Amino acid sequence: MLKKCWDHFEETILVYSYLLVVPLLFVQVVSRYVFNHSLSWSEELARYIFIWQVWLGSSYCVKENRHIRIDIFTEHLSPQVRKIYEIVITMISIAFCCFLIYKGSEVVMMITRLRQTSPAMRIPMQVIYACIPISCALMVVRYAEHIVKLVRPAPAAAEQREG
Repeated sequence: MLKKCWDHFEETILVYSYLLVVPLLFVQVVSRYVFNHSLSWSEELARYIFIWQVWLGSSYCVKENRHIRIDIFTEHLSPQVRKIYEIVITMISIAFCCFLIYKGSEVVMMITRLRQTSPAMRIPMQVIYACIPISCALMVVRYAEHIVKLVRPAPAAAEQREG
């Protein structure tokens, strides 16, 4: 059960957030163009949900190995060299995510001290900015899982060697 939750963590949050934001924006459009009354809170909430979706979507892309990459170079490498190259690139990505966790946490702490809130809904802005360190921490874990998959032989390959 826990593995299933972890395997679908980002997708679940992304799906439910889309299910929330689509009707929210629909109500905003109807309110603005039919009733000539704009709901400032709905636009603000949709914006903040979208920010979280982008950052959690990045973690999802790491999990699914779907980030944009130029692979013309790696296509010509041997499988062993390609694996080493992939591990090095993944380690660099982990380092960058760790940097973003550190800097993002600094920003969250600063905004917490300043008690900054959003204009319409009065949401504490640290809730919005927390998406950076939280999503980057998820990405670090997903990158680490990717390295484990690269280093650990596939179950079928391990069975063939033993048999």
